[in-house]
Amino acid sequence: MLMDGLIDVHSHIVPRDLPAEPTAGGIDKWPCIQCHSATAATVLMGRKPFREIDERSWDIQRRIADMDRDGVSAQVLSPMPELLSYWIDAAPATELARFINGAIAEMVAKRPDRFHGLGSVPLQDPERAAAELLLVKERFGLSGVEIGSNINGRYLGDRRFDPFFAAAQELDLAVFVHALHPLQAPHLTASPALVALAAFPVDTALCAASLIMDGVLERFPRLRIGFSHGGGVLAPILHRMENGWHRMRGFDGKLPQSPKAYAARFFYDSLVYDAHYLAHLVTDVAPGQVFAGTDYPYLIEQRDPAAFIAGVADRVAGGATLWSSAARRFLGLDVA
Repeated sequence: MLMDGLIDVHSHIVPRDLPAEPTAGGIDKWPCIQCHSATAATVLMGRKPFREIDERSWDIQRRIADMDRDGVSAQVLSPMPELLSYWIDAAPATELARFINGAIAEMVAKRPDRFHGLGSVPLQDPERAAAELLLVKERFGLSGVEIGSNINGRYLGDRRFDPFFAAAQELDLAVFVHALHPLQAPHLTASPALVALAAFPVDTALCAASLIMDGVLERFPRLRIGFSHGGGVLAPILHRMENGWHRMRGFDGKLPQSPKAYAARFFYDSLVYDAHYLAHLVTDVAPGQVFAGTDYPYLIEQRDPAAFIAGVADRVAGGATLWSSAARRFLGLDVA
């Protein structure tokens, strides 16, 4: 992979098959794959169809052909977020996560020049998730993990997740936050499209705000956290948070740095669909901390990513980091 080639940090996989539900029907929403042909399948959660997928989800040759078409030098593979399965008991969820991590590791091993991997851990049990991180790094050789924007209704600033963050920092693993089951979703049943189009970026921003306001980066200053979808709507609400920090004297001294200072330490992907907004992220919110992301291979993915990145990278100060250097720092690829 060329050092200056485009690295897509936000792409997803689904294995061609998944392990059978271990209790013969006792676990609701256990994911399974119903194959229709060599190139088409349905992901089911329990008995309910969730998403139609095709061979791009598991076939590395098809992925590489699309990457070459799109000018992508490398992809970072992560699970389809629904496979994170925080609603399943931790023990079977751990075995499911290990299976998925193994599938990602196998894809990476076949073409390490084109792929890197982010795995999964059972964050419904933060202590168990912390222990699993060692396997993510040493057994599976992955660069970090993907996690949800909330874990069964709790945002990540909750101190119950500190053991996980402590282990991620100690092991020098990246943490990529992806919107999952937004807390606003139950109130949007009359307009289901709003869940993906509006609730996802809102939940992502609330997660990031929780991490800032609850002092996670103070407790774990070397932690590398990245957010999908450009951090959602975090950038617009940062001004309000900043004003509150000044007026409330650092929230009664709890935050020694301003919200904008902490936000500038996060990483963000470029999946915002608008070049002007991406330029704002790169120049005003988090200089040097924004990497490319497409959401490949799903309907909402960024099309023609190389042209989109070039349109911003070539006209703003520091834009060149969009291609690969921010991604490499996030993934720890430049560490000897």
